[in-house]
Amino acid sequence: MAGSDAIELVIDPRERRVGSGTVRRVLPFARRRMVGPFIFVDLIGPEEIAPGTGVDVDAHPHIGLATLTYLLAGRLVHRDSTGAVAEIEPGAVNWMTAASGVTHTERSHPDDRPVATSLFGLQIWVALPDGHEDGPPAFVQQPAADAPEDRRPSAVVRLAAGTGFGMEAPTAGSSPLMLAELRLDDATLVIEDDHPERAVLALDGTVTVNGTDLKGGQLAVLDPGRATVAGSGRAMALGGEPVGQRYIWWNFVHSSRDRIEEAKSQWREQRFPVVPGDHEPWVPLPVD
Repeated sequence: MAGSDAIELVIDPRERRVGSGTVRRVLPFARRRMVGPFIFVDLIGPEEIAPGTGVDVDAHPHIGLATLTYLLAGRLVHRDSTGAVAEIEPGAVNWMTAASGVTHTERSHPDDRPVATSLFGLQIWVALPDGHEDGPPAFVQQPAADAPEDRRPSAVVRLAAGTGFGMEAPTAGSSPLMLAELRLDDATLVIEDDHPERAVLALDGTVTVNGTDLKGGQLAVLDPGRATVAGSGRAMALGGEPVGQRYIWWNFVHSSRDRIEEAKSQWREQRFPVVPGDHEPWVPLPVD
């Protein structure tokens, strides 16, 4: 639906099935495929996971993108074909560069499966810029303590990745971008126009963007110029420079349709690299 004069668009989340659970998806959207290099944004939870169950996202492939996982509650275990194994905990940044091809899994921690747990966070895909789509895969983890913070009397800004709010995060990203967690306690924050495309994702509580109230899970894509976020709640600010046209099919993102077709054949024939110790079961290629 359309927003105010200072908001290009407000996108409502749509439920989608992922692995053993459901998510709320805000990007891509028919009228707004990307915001800067951000091409895919899923909101995980908030949800309560019953004892004896858990999250299981089986082995699946990616090309041409970087995944960014950011949790607000709970934890997951990441494994990928680079050999990386990492616990994803609240406030940490897990950045996996798929590039020419990577396979990964995400699962509940074994110690969490017998008990009730909570899970809340974001799964994001960042389209890689020209010249980097077919580079080498890699994985880096930024601990929560390394994220720079701007603490104010009634607000906290945590810069998860990139640059913004006068700060620079250790995880720079693959191209100019910003991802920040905003915590408001009856406060107002200004979002400068230092990135050409920006958006605000409401998480919980009361969040107003440029005078428009947002419900949890709604994404407000901002018009150019300074913007304000106000209220008592949490939100994520994201944005950056566009990387050009990208095609997306299933888990594949690329500027070349032919490269995506090649990736389909590679996964169908299991010619992608495998996840050490966690490749079975793997997710079959969807039917076109």
